[in-house]
Amino acid sequence: MKFPSDFLWGTAISAFQTEMGSSRESISDKSDWYVWVHDEENIREGIVSGDLPENGDGFWDFYKNDIENARWMGNNFIRLSLDWARIFPDETLSIDAEVKYEDDEIYDVRLKIESLNKMKSIADMDAVEHYKKIFEYIRSRGMKILLTLYHWPLPLWIHDPIKCHRDIESCGKKGWLNKDTIIEFTKFAYFSSREFSTYVNIWETINEPDVIASQGYVFGAFSGFPPAIFDMNKAFEVQKNLVIAHSLAYRGIKEFAKETPVGVGTAPQYFEPLSQDDETIHFVKYLRYLNNEWYLNGVNFGYLDMDLDGIFDRRLKNYSPPDYIGIDYYQRVKVKYKKIEGVPFIFNAEIEPCENCSDFNWDIYPKGIRIVLNDIFEKYRRPLYVLENGIADASDEKRQDFLVDHIREIEKVINIDHVPVKGYFHWSLIDNYEWAKGFSMRFGLYGVNYETKERYRRKSAELYRKICNNEF
Repeated sequence: MKFPSDFLWGTAISAFQTEMGSSRESISDKSDWYVWVHDEENIREGIVSGDLPENGDGFWDFYKNDIENARWMGNNFIRLSLDWARIFPDETLSIDAEVKYEDDEIYDVRLKIESLNKMKSIADMDAVEHYKKIFEYIRSRGMKILLTLYHWPLPLWIHDPIKCHRDIESCGKKGWLNKDTIIEFTKFAYFSSREFSTYVNIWETINEPDVIASQGYVFGAFSGFPPAIFDMNKAFEVQKNLVIAHSLAYRGIKEFAKETPVGVGTAPQYFEPLSQDDETIHFVKYLRYLNNEWYLNGVNFGYLDMDLDGIFDRRLKNYSPPDYIGIDYYQRVKVKYKKIEGVPFIFNAEIEPCENCSDFNWDIYPKGIRIVLNDIFEKYRRPLYVLENGIADASDEKRQDFLVDHIREIEKVINIDHVPVKGYFHWSLIDNYEWAKGFSMRFGLYGVNYETKERYRRKSAELYRKICNNEF
């Protein structure tokens, strides 16, 4: 396989999924996800697994070992994230910011140096300094850093997932349904850029905003994502707020990292029609629009479609397009339109079960990544990074073929389709806490014994080493 000499080869992890599990200092217990997975009613009802993140990988303390493993594979980059609630376990609502509105929507948030200094006085600076130690070690080992500002958990002072799950209308701390969260996230972006930009080569503002909205506010009863309610209008209100949050965070990061690329990551799926009848073709196009394009239309062009009819209702003021688009690709969804009375249109679907399945029962379809990358580039004309691509495969029997087949499709995208895909980050470096599914889904190139915290190399890691070193 032939890739550009400056192509990025990396692996990815996230803070909540890997940091906890060793010392008391590794435990971050002030986030919505932490409270959510500990809730006895959620565990009893099977909404969450009952596995607890404080029994996890312990990357907070064992980071040198994991970084050495990434380096052994020939990774020149590593992608990781910050834990907002770890850095700010206490609220920042009282800190002044200059906020501008138009038609009740926030279009600008600015922080003066006095406010940033106050944030520093509130922050857990021990956590900040520990992140800097991790970043310094990564750089000392000849690797570069792609840092995700926000990979899902919110501080409890912003979101009370249990109260919102039980009564979304009366709960006060509504997370991304509240416009105040946009303001606080922008403050977090300013602060993080000021503290960490000297270490970071590429920034990602938000990981999979489309998933935050759909899994928390539409499919939460099945996915186990907080607050696990069903309300399509609220789901797209969340997406709208996340569109605005990206633009404001983009500008906050650029305040201290003017030359550093800042992008956003989404999780498009390849929706394949099971038949060629007009209803199914139209239905699949609509699914692609809602899942793959709605959010990107907002961040790239400022366009919003709040009634979901495919026609833009308005254009945001002062939006900031990303410097690149991150793609997290995992599966194909094979769909046929099937009219079902009494349910929303997007649930009028017959979905064919996968034949070649991951442990998650996701349909393995490498050709889909080429289709998705071409579609996204054609619509938005931004450089692309594959920020996540991986498989839940505890036996490691399918991961090697998964790796090779997907990377070969990416090679075609670059060399045949001439689409600017700049890098590939495999999900994940190590087994991790897979949200509501706990430790049951094993994505790591390195396995983890959760009793001893020992890492063990899988055969797929040896294969990825060959790919990264241009030996395959």
